[in-house]
Amino acid sequence: MNGESPLKNFPDSGKESRLADHILPSSATMIGVCMTVISVAHLIPKHSISRHVNELLAFDSLLFLASAMLSYFSIRHPRSGMPNERMADLIFLVGLAIMVVVGFVVAFELMVE
Repeated sequence: MNGESPLKNFPDSGKESRLADHILPSSATMIGVCMTVISVAHLIPKHSISRHVNELLAFDSLLFLASAMLSYFSIRHPRSGMPNERMADLIFLVGLAIMVVVGFVVAFELMVE
């Protein structure tokens, strides 16, 4: 070895991680969470609210999918990826907010019964 770092050929080595590097796996996980809750919701007794919860979670999973795709594009094209990363962040936060609302609705429904 001549004292040079073996990572010198990688353009992003040494830089701090970007937000998109965290959004991509988190969005993928949240898609799985939404699909799991939709599946589990079929086990509870049917109420008018359960249909709306399922629809909101299906929409939420689409938001997380869009967030994952935008963060992936941001990682793949780092020079022009900042707008994609910002949009992925915004969509991810909206998805989280919807998931929190759905969580409160489900918890309230289970407490009332």
